[in-house]
Amino acid sequence: MKEACNFQVILRAMRISLYQLIIAIWALGNANATEGNAQTLLSRKISLNAENKEVENILQSIEKQINGKFVFSTKIIRGDRKINLKVNQQPLYKVLDEALKPLELTYRVTDNLIIISRTSKEGAQSLNGIKSKAPNYTVSGKIKDSKGETLGGVTVLLNYKSNGVVTDMNGAFSFVDIPEGTYTLSVSSIGFTAVKKEIQVIGGDLQIDIDLKDDILQLQEIVVTGGNPKKKIESSVAITTINNKDIQTRAPLNSTDLLKAIPGLTVESTGGDGPGNVWVRGFPQQGGYIFLGIMEDGLPVLPTGYNSLPSVDQYYKTDLTIRNIEAVRGGNASIVMANTPGAVINNLSYTGAEKTYGKFKATTGLSQGLYRLDGNVGGKVNSNIRYNIGGFYRTDKGIVSPGYTANQGGQLKGNMTYNFKNQKGFVRVYGKYLNDKVQWMLTSFYPYDGTGKPTKTSSFDMVSQSLATIDTKFSYTAADGVTRNYDMSDGIHTKHGAGGFQFNYTTDQGWEINNNFRYQHTNMNVTAGIPASNVAYNGTTQYYYLDGTAASLKAGDRLVNVTGVTQKLKDIQIVNYLDLKKTYGNHSLLIGAGIHQYNRNDGPNYNFSYLQEFKEKPRRLITSPTAAQITPLTLATVIGDSRTLSAYASDEITLNANWRLDLGARIDNQNVDGKRPFYAYKTDGTPDYTKASTLVIADYTKYSENVTNWAATAGLNYKINNAAALFARATRAYNAPNIADYNATAYNPEKIKKRPVYLGEIGFKYAKNDFSLFASASYSAIKNVSLSITVPTVSSGNQVLLAFGSTRTYSAEFEASYKVTKSLNLRLTGTVQDSKYTDYSASTNTNSAIVAILGDTTYSFTGKRTERVPVLNTELSATYDYKKFNIYLAGSYIGSRFTAPSNSYKLPAYALMKGGVGYSFTKNLNARFWVDNLLNARVLTEGDVRGDQFRNFSAVEKGTMMPGRALLPRSLWLSLAFEF
Repeated sequence: MKEACNFQVILRAMRISLYQLIIAIWALGNANATEGNAQTLLSRKISLNAENKEVENILQSIEKQINGKFVFSTKIIRGDRKINLKVNQQPLYKVLDEALKPLELTYRVTDNLIIISRTSKEGAQSLNGIKSKAPNYTVSGKIKDSKGETLGGVTVLLNYKSNGVVTDMNGAFSFVDIPEGTYTLSVSSIGFTAVKKEIQVIGGDLQIDIDLKDDILQLQEIVVTGGNPKKKIESSVAITTINNKDIQTRAPLNSTDLLKAIPGLTVESTGGDGPGNVWVRGFPQQGGYIFLGIMEDGLPVLPTGYNSLPSVDQYYKTDLTIRNIEAVRGGNASIVMANTPGAVINNLSYTGAEKTYGKFKATTGLSQGLYRLDGNVGGKVNSNIRYNIGGFYRTDKGIVSPGYTANQGGQLKGNMTYNFKNQKGFVRVYGKYLNDKVQWMLTSFYPYDGTGKPTKTSSFDMVSQSLATIDTKFSYTAADGVTRNYDMSDGIHTKHGAGGFQFNYTTDQGWEINNNFRYQHTNMNVTAGIPASNVAYNGTTQYYYLDGTAASLKAGDRLVNVTGVTQKLKDIQIVNYLDLKKTYGNHSLLIGAGIHQYNRNDGPNYNFSYLQEFKEKPRRLITSPTAAQITPLTLATVIGDSRTLSAYASDEITLNANWRLDLGARIDNQNVDGKRPFYAYKTDGTPDYTKASTLVIADYTKYSENVTNWAATAGLNYKINNAAALFARATRAYNAPNIADYNATAYNPEKIKKRPVYLGEIGFKYAKNDFSLFASASYSAIKNVSLSITVPTVSSGNQVLLAFGSTRTYSAEFEASYKVTKSLNLRLTGTVQDSKYTDYSASTNTNSAIVAILGDTTYSFTGKRTERVPVLNTELSATYDYKKFNIYLAGSYIGSRFTAPSNSYKLPAYALMKGGVGYSFTKNLNARFWVDNLLNARVLTEGDVRGDQFRNFSAVEKGTMMPGRALLPRSLWLSLAFEF
């Protein structure tokens, strides 16, 4: 028994010794790692030429050249003192010794923090309210978020000897040897509102826990889009950031729907997962993304300027691989991306981390038969290599079911980063494969009653029923003898592959080199039916279904003439941006060059016509059992190669601690080579470009266009204090034709004029305690922009009417966030705009098929409001956290708007609500239920975009069947997510 007891004692001693040994090794390793990090940081080479500059500004300039951050109190170190400092490629420790010792300042390094304080002689002196007598105490605590979760990596400062620490993984911090007195504790972390708290140390240790509140507008966050990285509060750019948490809370229906969170944009996502429409600051367009550029990790996804086909929202998809989104609105967008005067949306991906992370989410559409699985994981392979990989797959019958699977497919996306051992840069390789089929939800019909609302007939409701035919398959043998098979259930089927690399390196001379390259190849097959007209059945003609059986029609039934659109879009893109950045004195320079090669070879693109029933899940009709099932109308192609060479530069000048001047310029040389089709010759043997498109292309006209455009901008930011700032910006940008414009048969280079864009804006930013605000007022004007109108015809399919015009817009944009309580947060966003045409006329004589319908006439829309753009567009949302629950509710108001530039038909204003509730079972597992269009609002989002501009509505009788597109009906969703 005694031996057993002795054995237990020995065993326990061995355990204790083993634990102590493990702890000692861990501590030694951490100490060595910390020491190694400090040595690496202090060895960084610095170049600086500062004369009579404030110490605080000099430290800020040095900070831009190192992978670290200075921590100090301006008051304690007297950061307003001015000194001279001239060094060239000197290690940081020498620079700091030279600059700080004469000022009786010292420093110490903790991780990547360099904490500046006064020397011991200064530090021993009493501060206001601080007793220097012993005994001294410990101030410690934990930092948590609004849900009570601890936060690691938070900066905590105490205004005693400029003490600064970073919280550990458990959110803990500690300051030792603190004498009695009154102090200020400052806490800050990206994504949260900074907190300052007065504390008193009296007669003992102090334990204090602090809760950080989400910084909804993220004004303290570093933004990377649009030049040198900077905090939003210090930027003279109107910019909105949407992080991954915001995306999950909003639960957008698709990539376009997410853009509704950005002020200044008018977004229509009623095309389902198909092409969407986005207007920017009232700029005129029929649809698509004409003035909005989309980037993925800093490179364009598609050249800016296209309408529905191709549509940029089919080239990228929002999923869990997106870390956050930065939206640059207005002037600086024209410097960031070629031919983009309105706004740039940059989708930034996760790129790995020191610790392994991941998230998997399963989603189901309770009202539509959707099943979707998302996943994303990342971490490190070793100390130098990090990775991230993720994607999604979904199958979906559609919110408004067409009678077959509407949307099916997904994407896989990944990257791997090698960080150089000298910590001066990295190499990243990345790739993406997208294979996705989506339904393009197009216009339908409703009986007109003058209210602008989607009324329904006794047998059909355009809001909840689809006009897509269930007879989806057909084939056509063309004049070249090739039989081509089509299936309208394929909708828009995109196969897209992309791969590239990013090289980033900082030289010993302080130049940061960043080269970003991507190659991508896309095949997009489009098969869709666009309802062209709705006619009454005459009651006598016998129609048949495609299987030869007689159709059961009666007098009073209605029939729909449909234009079948088939397009084969093929493009190859090569994009490369090379940026050089350097901080020199109070200048942050960026010099860059880029190339965007966009080779397009579309076709053959055929238009067909067919007749179908007017009801849900209709069948196609033919006049006899042996009649042709579909009528071919026209043939078109888009063939051309576009190469854009760009050079750009910007300089952010720190005038002093409050004023920053931002200058930028860009020049783009666009060369387009291609061949445009024409369909007839004149009697003299020359091409007849007014002849409407037919099934036979007579020949092609080769063209080579070379155009140079430029943009320039100047911005000024005044930082009133750490919580508020003012900014102003003036810009001259441009809008340029694209391959589709040059490819138009009726293209006439003599009518093409320069398209300058002028923008001016002023703004205010504020973030303190529970309230944040970002507001701006702007003026925008564009001259001679292409405003081509697509006109559907029964006998000739869709025909294009070329036109040009100019507009001006006054607008105000705002984002505000208010933390009502610890659990309740409100967010208000909105846009007020007055957009009008200053010059716009369209003549029908450029297209013979349109002349045959409308006659030879000219329509003038000068002085009219821009179509489909409301005067007021606003959203108020609330999030409420209660224990394990998270509740989200949002209400939007969209003002009245006109369906066409004639301003002859006004759609009424409407309100839209959405909401959801989440529940966290554990820290890692949560479920979410949400509803889109909560009140099931019945709204027209567009009228007859291809006809309302020519229609006299005073002569339209009530009950006339009119084309339009409606807001998607109420939909219910449920997701289950696991995160680690």
